[in-house]
Amino acid sequence: MLYPVYVHIGDAEHAHGVTCPDFPGCFAAADEWDGLPAAVQEAVQAHFYGELDAVPAPTPMTLLAQDPQYQGGAWLLVDIDLSRIEGRA
Repeated sequence: MLYPVYVHIGDAEHAHGVTCPDFPGCFAAADEWDGLPAAVQEAVQAHFYGELDAVPAPTPMTLLAQDPQYQGGAWLLVDIDLSRIEGRA
C-alpha cells in the first residue's frame, strides 16, 4: 500500500531523515535516496510489530502537503508491504 512520507533532505554529512505522518513516532533514515524505501519498510515493521490491526489507511497527500510543519523537504510515496508486519508480539 502506498504511504506518503516526508523526507528531510540530508547532505554530505547528514543522512536523509524520514517522517511518517500516518505513523506518529515512526522515523527512518538513509544516506542515499534509493535506500529510503527499505529503511521506511523496516521502520514500519518495527513500529507495528505485534499490532498489525493498528496500521491506519494512508492520508491523502493533498491534505498532508498543506500542513505547515512539512516545509523545506520533499514528499515520497513508499509502497509498504503490510504482509511483512509480524502479527504476534
